[in-house]
Amino acid sequence: MSELTPTFIVIGAPKCATTALYATLKRHPQVRMSRLKETRYFAFEGHPPAFCGPGGAEWNRRVIPDWGTYLGMFRGEGTNPPAIGEVSPVYLTSYFPERTAANIRRRLPEVRLIAVLRQPAERAYSNFTYLRGKGREPLADFRHALAQEPERKAAGWNPGFYYRENGAYATNLLPYYALFPREQLHIVIFDDLVQHPARCLAEIYGFIGVDSAQGPTRLERENITRWPRSWMLQAWLDAPPRIVQHLPGRMRRSLLRRLKQWNAGQVKPPPLDAALRRELTESYRDEILRLQDLIGRNLNHWLKTP
Repeated sequence: MSELTPTFIVIGAPKCATTALYATLKRHPQVRMSRLKETRYFAFEGHPPAFCGPGGAEWNRRVIPDWGTYLGMFRGEGTNPPAIGEVSPVYLTSYFPERTAANIRRRLPEVRLIAVLRQPAERAYSNFTYLRGKGREPLADFRHALAQEPERKAAGWNPGFYYRENGAYATNLLPYYALFPREQLHIVIFDDLVQHPARCLAEIYGFIGVDSAQGPTRLERENITRWPRSWMLQAWLDAPPRIVQHLPGRMRRSLLRRLKQWNAGQVKPPPLDAALRRELTESYRDEILRLQDLIGRNLNHWLKTP
């Protein structure tokens, strides 16, 4: 039996509802999604990652390493569906987009590509709060984390920490427009997807060639960022003191489980500071204007700040 290859890929961007879109597309009866949401294969084909920094080793383990394993992500029971896809937001980060686009073009020249784009300052802050909530972002101050970005990149931290650079959508999309016909790219604006999910999902279903009448009309809510009730308790749970390790196994596991359940995901992160939002948005002005021309969509609302 011949192996199945994707007919579409959601290439990103990070923290633009791609996890929610993966969960929603997975519910369509004519769509088969990869068993692993983020294969990350095309960003690292022939170049296995060796990221360091917080979560680096785990990030490296979650990259599909070879073509055979990648194809295995799409095997399934029954009749082959008309649409087969994956979602890997790293494909639209600043981590070698030219190489990633070239790898996709070489393996899957007719694949359809979907990008979801969010106001870049909001996207960057959402990325920060997400990693902060996961305990991977060591800095409590977003401005400080932005300032550390060049050093972190040089030190080999994974692309999730490229808060500012990953919002350079025009720059990161250009390699795809250079290698694929425009009719193979579909751009979704995050605000539209959140505010008008039925319409946006119907357009996506049409783009990937499945019946919109059979698909969900609401976006699955996934990967919602919440911060712990207590950062001190979170640090304690991440590295329990030696006395806890000496408790009987069942008692220790029960104690840690209950504390984690009480502490996890209870607090909504604070909003992005208005002055920093204006400053960061202004730094993206040229990128936003270039993106408007590239995708043929008025994005003036992204430049308006409170």
